[in-house]
Amino acid sequence: MTDVAPSTVSPDVERLARLLHDGFVDYHERFLEITHRASRRFLDRQWVQLQQDSTERLDLHKRRVWAVVDIARPTLPADENEARALWIEARRRYVQLVSKRMDLELAETFYNSATRRLFDVIGLDDDLEFLWLGPTALPADDGSRGEYRNFPVDDSLEDTVRQIFEHSPLASHFTDLDQCAALVTERIQAQLDDVWDGQIDSIDVLRPIFYRNKGAYIVGRLRWLNRVSPVVLPVLADDDGLYIDAVLLSELAASRMFGYTRSYFHVLCRRPAAVVGFLKSLLPVKPVAELYTSIGYSQHGKTNLFRALYRHMEHSNTRFERARGARGMVMVVFTLPSFDVVFKLIKDRFPPSKRTTPEDVQRRYKLVFDHDRVGRLVDAQEFRNLTFARDRFDEEMIDELREECSRSVTITDDEVILHHVYTERRLYPLDLYLREMSGEPARRAAIDYGNAIKDLAAANIFPGDLFPKNFGVTRHGAVVFYDYDELALLSDVNFRKMPVSQSYEDEMLDQPWFPVEPDDVFPEEFRTYLRSPRIVGEVFDEVHPEISTVEFWQKMKDEHGDGELPDFFPYPRDLRITRS
Repeated sequence: MTDVAPSTVSPDVERLARLLHDGFVDYHERFLEITHRASRRFLDRQWVQLQQDSTERLDLHKRRVWAVVDIARPTLPADENEARALWIEARRRYVQLVSKRMDLELAETFYNSATRRLFDVIGLDDDLEFLWLGPTALPADDGSRGEYRNFPVDDSLEDTVRQIFEHSPLASHFTDLDQCAALVTERIQAQLDDVWDGQIDSIDVLRPIFYRNKGAYIVGRLRWLNRVSPVVLPVLADDDGLYIDAVLLSELAASRMFGYTRSYFHVLCRRPAAVVGFLKSLLPVKPVAELYTSIGYSQHGKTNLFRALYRHMEHSNTRFERARGARGMVMVVFTLPSFDVVFKLIKDRFPPSKRTTPEDVQRRYKLVFDHDRVGRLVDAQEFRNLTFARDRFDEEMIDELREECSRSVTITDDEVILHHVYTERRLYPLDLYLREMSGEPARRAAIDYGNAIKDLAAANIFPGDLFPKNFGVTRHGAVVFYDYDELALLSDVNFRKMPVSQSYEDEMLDQPWFPVEPDDVFPEEFRTYLRSPRIVGEVFDEVHPEISTVEFWQKMKDEHGDGELPDFFPYPRDLRITRS
């Protein structure tokens, strides 16, 4: 029995191990309790409350870790070596306490989070931390036995699909279950005819439903011989009940669902690794870190990213270099060419034109972390005290870090220590994309650039700086925003019409002849600013002229003031099922 202390364990070791164990259990039980609400929120269409639950859940891990640290710190010996020795013994006992749990990987991350804060760990500490730097660990048999049901396809695919709906926790709430089964069968069969000559053995379906925003999702995979393919069924609710809105059958469509520009799902499962193992079988290119993050375990997602980065460093020799794109006035951005992530450090000083502070920038990143990203804002992971060998940076990069980021970087003869850094997935900067691509790809990107601005407005976000250099293009071709130093809620912005000048002399002044407050924005100016490259001006005039009007922005602002929550679909409109 792991809840009985071995006779050789000292009282101090047992107390610390129990503190860690109870802190972790309290965190995860609370996490699951909030997640459990999602089903009722969805069925009752309590969208605002679901958003509030999402925000509450985001900070659970950090709050509970700090609670453990605050209790543990004053009880450790004053001598650092003695404190470390005691903590290492407590770790061994903690392992015994959590070893039989189905969320062991989360328990390790909880311990590491407390340890790094308690001992101010810089880089890696082999003695104190759990440092699994081998291939990412997932349970055997793809880690999902017990978390999914298998539905064999014998004589009738439609009968199998109907069984899937009948076994769903949402079964009793569908408006017309038979119609749903028929519509889904039709689309699956068309896909099978295209790719597998119509063949299928069975369909696996995860038991938990995935909830996010106004949607619920049944997640599964089609199986034939040794092949698998995603099948994701988005479910929506109206006054009559539930209905199927689309059938997602490609890796591309499923990947967008679990992307780094989306808010996190609410998925009620006690074996997160099992769910992640299942998802990884559908999305082999998707990093495990992103999959954990997508189902709400952002801290463990950070752990996996951290481990993947250091594992990559051990097996590569590429050097950090400045990221492609325009140099920012607020952040230094660099990347490792062989690793698909950028690193962003806040500069010590900003030019006078940037009326913001480092603290303001951090608040904006926190706003993005808490906010619904609607597929248009890149998720950023915040790290402290990362270390890299100095020889992985060229001298030009070293000089820039020393001159621009001395408050958040320490450079020694051997190491570069990043005390505070954000990481994001590396994207193709939109300004470069529009210049380097031509024809239809550039036009599609310019159109989606406007769509991104509109989606952000619908999500109550004003990007602040709308220039293409602050947007990027994902590998799926979507345009997203990634520069947050001037981002604001619409409610914090005053959208104004440009006053009409009274004289020629007024127009020739270097400064505005009328009073301008810090939060004033004049959308009419966008028509002048958003003209380069030329394709942007042409597309915005043709497709998105309202972006340059006060009326558009004020309408969006008023809707949010009234508490309206818009619909956002994480899949293309042409995949939606037309309802009769």
